[in-house]
Amino acid sequence: MMLLLLCLTLVFSIIPIYHVTADQIPIMIHHDTISSTITTTPWKPKPASPTTETSLLHPFTAQWIQLMEQFYNALGGHDHATYKQDQCPIQLPEFKCETFYWDDGRHESRDAQHLRPHDIKSVIALGDSISAGFGMLSERPPFAAVWEYRGKAFSSGMDLEEYTIPNFLRPYTISEGGPEGVTFPMSRGKDLNNAVSGAKFQDLDSEVSRLIHLLNSNYHYRHIKDDWKLITLFIGANNICVLCHPPFTGLPLLTHADTFEENMRQVLTRLKHEVPKSFVNVVGLFNVSSVYDAIQGDSYCEFIWGTAHMSICSCVQGDDAQRQAADELVVEYNARLKKLANDPSLSSHDFQVAYQPGFRHFPFSKYQRGYLSGFDCFHPNKCAHEVMSLVLWNNMFSSEEEKDIPYDLKALEIKCPGPDRPYLQ
Repeated sequence: MMLLLLCLTLVFSIIPIYHVTADQIPIMIHHDTISSTITTTPWKPKPASPTTETSLLHPFTAQWIQLMEQFYNALGGHDHATYKQDQCPIQLPEFKCETFYWDDGRHESRDAQHLRPHDIKSVIALGDSISAGFGMLSERPPFAAVWEYRGKAFSSGMDLEEYTIPNFLRPYTISEGGPEGVTFPMSRGKDLNNAVSGAKFQDLDSEVSRLIHLLNSNYHYRHIKDDWKLITLFIGANNICVLCHPPFTGLPLLTHADTFEENMRQVLTRLKHEVPKSFVNVVGLFNVSSVYDAIQGDSYCEFIWGTAHMSICSCVQGDDAQRQAADELVVEYNARLKKLANDPSLSSHDFQVAYQPGFRHFPFSKYQRGYLSGFDCFHPNKCAHEVMSLVLWNNMFSSEEEKDIPYDLKALEIKCPGPDRPYLQ
């Protein structure tokens, strides 16, 4: 312990404290397919200009990566031997849904309210770092690299044999648009996964613009315009995470539920008019305070969540009243999403919005760090993405009453399309 404290003292005596947002925290990963191509060299501090505690270091630059490697190496021996991100707390059921074709006679009059799995020809994702797969394969020091694992992201990943929505659709249809592999952090998307790490709901319009540009100009996707599309929209955590962080506390429009609803309405209206023939999942948020509860008792997570070190999610890192305020805002955001999904003006013959609330029951705190990123103890890891894909899939084939029923991960069953549930809903 004294040696660890000495290392930390030395590191923080030469490294200034930088405040970064949740989506800018570096994630440490180990992946056999890329680790052989990555080499590391000992980091030597270079002369730096004077900084203050509120100085910002631009994330993902060479200087930033060098700085964080120094931080990683100081903590490199902490509990690493007992922490493996590929050891999930619960073994999920194997996806064994059989090919099912429902002939309902609607061949020429197919509408968005009667979509079968085999009607879907492309998958699209809009959102933030979670939908980008940021940091899901992280491990603790000293195995470090920074990637977005879009090919394994719950809503659109197409890496083979992964638990993802496109892979669940494989028995029924050949869908396009989902990415494989990885991207650098804060990339503007890959294929039709347009999620951007760090995005807030105010940024969705630019993501939609990129999507429309791809559908109109990229020859790989031009034919998709006339086919049925599945769009999953999951965003809002970054707005909630800045709720308690100055100067954002003085900018209520950045987080206010009315602003959230209006922005989401504008985005959905634009999708309705410019990306028709779409079924849109608007996915409810989980309570961010559950992440705080999950890390309690873990010395590593508690250390990096200390407000003196990093600003990961200000309300969650605050006091009980601030965490309660964040959870109340999550409840309000989810209520607005449900309201939008039930708004007839956003529904048409070739466009449907469905509220999928399953994530709000995700039991992060029950399994402690088991479903959280190995480095920042905040982002969902690969195990969590697998659960999220199954929960979203089940929501998509459940009635409105069934969607919001709490679930036990140990008894999670897969809802397969069949005569009793032939359509997306």
